[in-house]
Amino acid sequence: SNDAEAEVLKRTDDIAFHIYTKAFQLIYAARASDQGPPSDKIDKWFNLETSAVTESSSLATFRLISSLPSPLTIQVLLAVPSSKTLIHIPTSTHIFSGYRLVLLEQWLLDYGRWSPGQVQSDGVLPEPSTIHKTAISLFRSLFSLLRILPAWRTTQEI
Repeated sequence: SNDAEAEVLKRTDDIAFHIYTKAFQLIYAARASDQGPPSDKIDKWFNLETSAVTESSSLATFRLISSLPSPLTIQVLLAVPSSKTLIHIPTSTHIFSGYRLVLLEQWLLDYGRWSPGQVQSDGVLPEPSTIHKTAISLFRSLFSLLRILPAWRTTQEI
């Protein structure tokens, strides 16, 4: 029925929005050297506590997966004063650059397009509960991965 399909789409949109916001918050928390003032609201989606994203943020454009503008792209940049030189430690190579920003990582999250009645290659649509359960494992893995990649060391005090 149309009401049942609309409810499934609404639940799927809600889960997708929280997937985007949780990915942003995990990457931000692991990479930003200045975390800003602590948020009063806590996001507990996917069994990971992070600061809640405000609805007025630019992530609000990812509210409806059926009308997504484009994938979410998050770039982690290292700001280098133009008067400084980067040194590649293992080889002692000096890197002179006129650029003030160095791209360390780029994360791309594309939830894909979905609409009621759409069939996947195996003929089965994932239920919102399956998407949610799978996302829990995804975010636990992402949380760990963010702490073992080299960019983690750039935000930690030496």
